[in-house]
Formats: sequence, C-alpha cells, structure tokens
Amino acid sequence: MILAALLLLGSALWALGEAIMLTGDQITVLGGTIATIGMTLAGASIWTLKDLPGMARPGRVGIALSAFGAFSFAMVVIIVLTSGVLGAMANGTIRHADIVFTPFYLLALVFVVAGMTAFAIHFKNAPGAPLVAALVPAGLAMGHVIGLFAADVPAYHETLSVALALYLGWLGVRRVALARSTPQSGL
Repeated sequence: MILAALLLLGSALWALGEAIMLTGDQITVLGGTIATIGMTLAGASIWTLKDLPGMARPGRVGIALSAFGAFSFAMVVIIVLTSGVLGAMANGTIRHADIVFTPFYLLALVFVVAGMTAFAIHFKNAPGAPLVAALVPAGLAMGHVIGLFAADVPAYHETLSVALALYLGWLGVRRVALARSTPQSGL
C-alpha cells in the first residue's frame, strides 16, 4: 500500500511539474525539479502494479520498462537543469529539439514507448480490464513517437508527459482500490 501511495504522489508531482513548465512554455527550475522528484517516485513505486489482478508477463514488462523510462526522463531533466542548458535555451543557442535528439532522451523515449506498448498488450487481454486501460497506453506510445516530429514544440512534450503521469496515477488508484477491497488477514 505504501508503494501505491508513493505512485500516486509521484504521478501527481510529475504532472504538476510538467504543468508548471507547460505554463512557461519552457523547462523551468521549479517545474523541472518537481517533475524530476515525481518521475523518480513514480519509477521507484510503479512496482506496486505487479499486484493488479491478472498481471501477466506483458504487464510486468510494461512495469519494468516504464520504470526505466521514468528514471531516464528524470535524468534528462537533471542534466538540463544542471549543465547550463537553461541559459543556452534562454539566449537561443539550444532549442528544445536539441534536447529531444540526445541519446539520453531517445533512450528514455524507447523505454516509455516499449513500456506503454507492453501495457496496451497486457490490458487488451486482461480479464475485467476496461478498454481505456489498453487504449490510453497505446495512444501514449504513439504520441511519444510522433513527438519526434514535433521536437521543437515543448508544449506537446509536456502535455504528453502530463497524460503519462495521469495514466500511471490512474493505475495507482486502481491498485489502491484493489488493496482496499481485498480482506486483510489479522495477525
């Protein structure tokens, strides 16, 4: 239950940080720091989803890859915040596309796309799972790939990150609901 609560907190912080950056149309120290903390918490606590009913191999693969994706995107933001990139972006030397096409960002993108694809496959076949549980990660995977063609549109990437964080939070809510509906054995 603690991991589920951390997933909810991490998802909320991630979405909040991205929303702050979305309002500023650029990566900011405050938004980037909050998003990084959220990504790290979400990545570390996503393992709680292994206890969702019927979690099959594709779902467990989605969990692992999504965790790596969250950690990798957190690393990208840390690099941007600490390496002088913000100043270079402010004076026009570096564009958002220059960040998108770095090896770290592309690696994070591969992890997230693969993780969301695995979730889509899992939830498509999971008994009792609502259709939205499969459609949303499929859309997020496609959206992240399309993001390569919108590399210089920070609002697109941040909006997609908010959607990803909210989806992981929704899975966390499902995990909490499962824990509350399962009778606890007394010791």
